[in-house]
Amino acid sequence: QITLDDLRGRNKRIVVWGGGTKGVMFLNLTGAGQFIQHVVDINPHKTGKFLPGTGQEVVPPVFLKEQHTDAVIVMNPLYLKEIRETCLDLAVEPDFLAG
Repeated sequence: QITLDDLRGRNKRIVVWGGGTKGVMFLNLTGAGQFIQHVVDINPHKTGKFLPGTGQEVVPPVFLKEQHTDAVIVMNPLYLKEIRETCLDLAVEPDFLAG
């Protein structure tokens, strides 16, 4: 099982998937907002906006293809299968962590 500390220690590019309340709280309360720069969200109205508190830019899923991403922290594990399928469709294979 890969942990956030493992990824951080190896300078991996990490994104959070989910720009809602869980994502905001996770980044603000864990300190992960200090080294995670982007949050993926499928809502096009959030794209290009920034999260409150830690200021991560919200990007669409295609960002994972455009910018190499090593790991995705999934805020809602109920969507893990769907998120994995989206990543496969984009031909990207990051590690996944459930938040």
